[in-house]
Amino acid sequence: MTDSSASGGGALAESGEPFDPPLAHVYRARVRTKRVVRRTPLQHSPWLSRHAGVPVHLKLECWQHTNSFKLRGAYNAVSTVDPAHRAAGLVTASAGNHGQAVALAARLHGATATVFVPESAPSAKRNRIRAFGGVLREVPGSYDDAAAAARAYEEEAGARFIHGFNDPEVVAGQGTIGLEIVEELPELTTVVVPVGGGGLIAGVGLVVKSLVGTGARVLGAQSEETVAMHAAFTAGRVTPVPVTDTLCDGLAGETEQESFERAWRVVDSLHLVTERSVARSMRLLFDQERVVAEGSGAVGVAAVLEGLPLEGPTTIVVSGGNVDGRTLARILGND
Repeated sequence: MTDSSASGGGALAESGEPFDPPLAHVYRARVRTKRVVRRTPLQHSPWLSRHAGVPVHLKLECWQHTNSFKLRGAYNAVSTVDPAHRAAGLVTASAGNHGQAVALAARLHGATATVFVPESAPSAKRNRIRAFGGVLREVPGSYDDAAAAARAYEEEAGARFIHGFNDPEVVAGQGTIGLEIVEELPELTTVVVPVGGGGLIAGVGLVVKSLVGTGARVLGAQSEETVAMHAAFTAGRVTPVPVTDTLCDGLAGETEQESFERAWRVVDSLHLVTERSVARSMRLLFDQERVVAEGSGAVGVAAVLEGLPLEGPTTIVVSGGNVDGRTLARILGND
C-alpha cells in the first residue's frame, strides 16, 4: 500500500447526531429512481477472494445506465426540483459522469441541462453528455474551473445548479447502492468505495453504518493524484491540493467542507493507491471478470491488490466504466 492511511470518524450509528440526509431519504430516493435506475449486479470475484483471503464481491455500477453510479443521485436530485425551476433550465459542473447523468435526468423530466466540463474531460464522456441531450460547455483548466463557470452561469441564466457531490438528495440517491449491497449481502463486513468529492461514500457509508452497524468497516480509496479528501482527513478540514494528470479523472478536483464532514462521520479510513496500480486493476478487471472499468472505478480494486487488509465478506464498488477506447487499448496492451 502506497503512502499511509488517513483515519476517519466512522461512528455515525453511535454518535446520536442526525445525518444529512437521513436514512429515510435514501429509501425515498429508491422509490423515485426505481423506474430509471438499474439494480446492478453484486458479483462474487474468485480471484480477488483468493488474493484477499476473504469473500470479495464487486458492485458493478459500471453497468448502470450511463455506465456510472452518478445516475442515482442526479435523477433523485432532479426529481426533487420544482417543475417551474426545472423549466428554467438546469446546470452542473462535471468531470464527465455526473454531467451525463444530469443530462439524461433532465431529458427524462422534459428539461434542458447545461453541463460545464474541463477541456481535459475524456472525449467518451463529452460525447455522451451531448448524446443524452446536454448542452456541453468546455472550460480551460480543471474541474474546479468548470465548477466556477457553472456557478456563474447559474447566476446569469437563473438555472438550477445540481451539485455533483454536495447536494443531500444526490447523496441520498447514491445511498441506494448501499441498500442493494446490504440486502444481497447481509453478512457484509467491509465495503471499499472510490472517493472523489465524497458523495458516493457518504451515501453508501450512511446505509452500511445504519443497517449493518458501526462494526462494519467503510473504507475509501483514491489515487496519489486525486488526494483532496485524503488531505482533508489528514488536516481535519478541506485544504487546497494540486491538480495533476490522472487516470482517475472522475475523482479529481477539490471537495467541500460539508462533504468532508459527511464522509468523516461514516468512513473508517481512506487509502491512496498508485496510478500504476489503477492501470493494473483496470487490466485485471477486464482479464478476470470481462468488466470495463475507468480509472476512477478501479481504485477500490487497486487498494485491495496493494494489500489493503479486509475483514470478512467484502464489497468493492466499481463505480464507473466510461473510459476512452484509446486509453483502454493502451492499458490492456501493457503487460
